[in-house]
Amino acid sequence: MNKKLFVPLMLAAVSLSACSGQSVTPTAVEKVAPVSAEVLTFADAPEGCPKSTKLTAKTSDFKETTFTSVSNWFTVWNKTPDVAQLVFSTYDVPKDNIYVDHTYADTDTLVVVRLTDAVTNVVGAGNYSGAADAKMKVKEVNVSSKNLAGGVFDKNGALEISHLDSKYVCGTMKFDDGRNSLKGDFIAQVNKMGL
Repeated sequence: MNKKLFVPLMLAAVSLSACSGQSVTPTAVEKVAPVSAEVLTFADAPEGCPKSTKLTAKTSDFKETTFTSVSNWFTVWNKTPDVAQLVFSTYDVPKDNIYVDHTYADTDTLVVVRLTDAVTNVVGAGNYSGAADAKMKVKEVNVSSKNLAGGVFDKNGALEISHLDSKYVCGTMKFDDGRNSLKGDFIAQVNKMGL
C-alpha cells in the first residue's frame, strides 16, 4: 500500500473510532471530583424533617466542625434486612460505593453509622442506641477525615428516628466518647441494595 495513502487512512480510522461512542474500559477505582459548595436540600422533605443534614463532628485530629452534608444515604440490603447504614459526607459519595477513592481536603468528612436489629420494622419516633433493650442498635459510628478514620465509642449515645418511609429517613443523633463526637439532625434518602 502507498505510504502517502496509509497515514491518512489510519488517522481517519482513529478519528472514527474516537467518535463511534464506544466507551473506554474504566479503571478499577474511579476518582470523584469535589462537589461544589452548593447545599443539598430536599424540597419535598416530609413534615417534621429537616430539609438538609447538618452535623457537627470531631476526631482527635479534626477539630469540632459543623457541616451540611452533600451525600445523604440510608442503605438497606435485601440479603440482610436487619442491617443498615447512614452515610453523610462533605463530598459526593455514590450510593452504591461509599468507599470510592477520594483525596481528602482539610475540611472533608465522611460519616458512616451502622445499624442493626429490626431496622426494617422501625416505625415512628423512638430512641435507638447501643443499649441492650433498644429496638435498633448502633453498631458502629465512624468519622473519617484527612488523616484519620475515627470511631466514636459512646455506649450511651443515641440515634432517634422521627420518620421512615420508602423514600426518606429523618432524625437526630448524638454520640460523644470524650475524644471523638458526632451530633446533629439528619435526613437521608432510602437506598435499597440488592433488590
